[in-house]
Amino acid sequence: MYSRWFSKLGKRVVQIRMQQMLKSRDVQQDYEPMNLKLPPSKEPSKAKQLLAILSLDEKITLLSGQDEFCIPGIERVGLKPVWTSDATLGLRGWNAPVTDFPASIAMAASWNESLLTQVGECIGSECRALGIGVLLGPGVNLARVPVCGRNFEYFGEDPLLDGKMAGAYIRGVQTHPVITTVKHFACNNSEYDRHKSNSVVDERTLRELYLPAFKYALDAGSLGVMTSYNQVNGIYASEHAYLLEGVLRGEWQFDGLVISDWNSLYSTDGVLSSGVDLEMPGGKYLKREKVLDAISRGVVTEEAIDRKVLHLFTAYEKAGLFDCPLADHALKVGNDKHRETALQVAREGVVLLKNKDAALPLGPSLKLCIGGDNAFRVAQGGGSSMIQWVTPPKTFASLMEDNATSLPRHWYHRASYRRIVASSDAVVLVVGFNHIEESEAYDRPWELDRATLRSIEHATKLNKRTIVVVQSGGALHLTPFADKVSAILWTSYLGSSTADALYDILFGNVAPSGKLPFSIASSLSDYRSMRSYPKDYAAFSLARIHKGQGDPNIRQVSPSDYTENLMVGYRQFDSEGPAPLYCFGHGLSYAAFSYDDMMVGEQGEGNFVVSFSLANISDVSGAEVVQLYIHPLNAKIYRVKQELKGFKKVYLNAGETATIEFSVSPEDFSRWDIDTWRFVSDDGPYEIRIGSSSRDIRLHQVVEYKERKP
Repeated sequence: MYSRWFSKLGKRVVQIRMQQMLKSRDVQQDYEPMNLKLPPSKEPSKAKQLLAILSLDEKITLLSGQDEFCIPGIERVGLKPVWTSDATLGLRGWNAPVTDFPASIAMAASWNESLLTQVGECIGSECRALGIGVLLGPGVNLARVPVCGRNFEYFGEDPLLDGKMAGAYIRGVQTHPVITTVKHFACNNSEYDRHKSNSVVDERTLRELYLPAFKYALDAGSLGVMTSYNQVNGIYASEHAYLLEGVLRGEWQFDGLVISDWNSLYSTDGVLSSGVDLEMPGGKYLKREKVLDAISRGVVTEEAIDRKVLHLFTAYEKAGLFDCPLADHALKVGNDKHRETALQVAREGVVLLKNKDAALPLGPSLKLCIGGDNAFRVAQGGGSSMIQWVTPPKTFASLMEDNATSLPRHWYHRASYRRIVASSDAVVLVVGFNHIEESEAYDRPWELDRATLRSIEHATKLNKRTIVVVQSGGALHLTPFADKVSAILWTSYLGSSTADALYDILFGNVAPSGKLPFSIASSLSDYRSMRSYPKDYAAFSLARIHKGQGDPNIRQVSPSDYTENLMVGYRQFDSEGPAPLYCFGHGLSYAAFSYDDMMVGEQGEGNFVVSFSLANISDVSGAEVVQLYIHPLNAKIYRVKQELKGFKKVYLNAGETATIEFSVSPEDFSRWDIDTWRFVSDDGPYEIRIGSSSRDIRLHQVVEYKERKP
């Protein structure tokens, strides 16, 4: 207990310091376009025209940022500075009433691509209102370990879900002239000593799990990529020739901007040779003297500098930043439409894990008690994504103050509160973590604190209708009370919409439709990825957070071995066990749905069309997330039992029926082949499965895949 108290105190100090460093800024919006002073040229690309008239010194100034979040301009040629902003949950760090959206993991729990596109459109619009040209997001790192402090900023444990949700978000943002920077490339799946961590991962696992979401993001149009702090197989990501030059620039033909995470460079020579284009927040390894020295030593040529600057200009040109005003007078932050979108995401991101004896929804006339730390605050994840509100939002307890009794933290010590709890019709406890325990720079606990667990335990003994709302950035230890409470709702951090979204779900104004984007195991040791993970993952260490950050000569880099290989999340639990407490894709509703009449038609060249009938067989309107998995029956080499290959969110009125279709392509049968160094789809039988979750398969049919001939 002392260890956790000390860790929490240390983390609180770090968060205070971090928020001071990331305090909100006042920036004068520039409503005029750039006026590039380009000479007459037959070259159609403005990016190349601009590069051609810059001096070497001017090019070098564009290799690093200024003023913490700004990319410098060059006044001589009319190139204006361009501001960047932390994002995904909303534009952080501005003295403006920006819209704060639910955390990315809550967005993922909605499984609603069209809604994520709306979110992106809103955030892109607010970027334009504030004069932001580069959005530092979204993040697509997988939830490899459930205790990663930054899981709330990502989209879960599956690369398809991760990539599809990020791609939808990016398409929305880029309806505006704004550059997205998908992050953190690559294998940044832990916040434990992130500057001194080496992700040791085999090629097949890298290709099948940790790179696909980045490829989805680039295919969706992202013009930027941000590298990670960690090493990957012994080389820092910011200067990783194989990942940046081989995969990103070579195989994927990416010609946009590669930007460093803040203070994530560790050398000059490696970065100039095969690393990032832009060092943020300012020049340390890419400052003028070091770059000129590297050129004089023959480490790099001016042509290599040109390529980096051209990547920046190419992103600007493709986004439209050379031609449009840097800010838009007509657009405003925090408008009603944006806040309604945020509320809709919050509603759809709530996952009903358990609902014994229809404990939910609650009736309006019930006598209620409200408790738990997060009922009295609007919890957020911490670090660079944390929104600093202009006006603090209402809490769930304040929303319910006229209709429920509020319970203090240690209510169970007082007989008067015990009597109130026992005589109430239901007890709602809103518990979980907040920005102190869940943040970048360190990992978070697996267990809820002792006082919270005691509160739940006493409530269940006194009142059979105890409902627990758990807020976290991912999986956590629910086993101590999962069998004892009547209902469990999982939510992540829902921002200013928290109180209204919880009210709507708890009282049945909206039927829950969220599904878990990760697996919740009964025990932390059930996760294969945790078996080689540091045992002190949740302990506070100032050295791990700060000492040697960005200095390769201070403290040793330690390996983080991905010994579980492909066995991450449901891939492990469905292939080899044990059974999870709540599986990937799980989520209950007040409505009920039936699946019938599955048909699979082959269209040739390894393509199939899958159709089935989905019916709402209840008297409650609601949405169901239908999921398509593929299970190889005769694998030539080891394959996991099944993989998600498609999903759709379908809203049906009570009694309504719809026909749902999926397209299955040859790529959906593929695996990475080490011998040929490419994805291949093996001949043979595969079972196409349609389900409500990874473990609730309703329909299935076997197809014979035959390799396409050249």
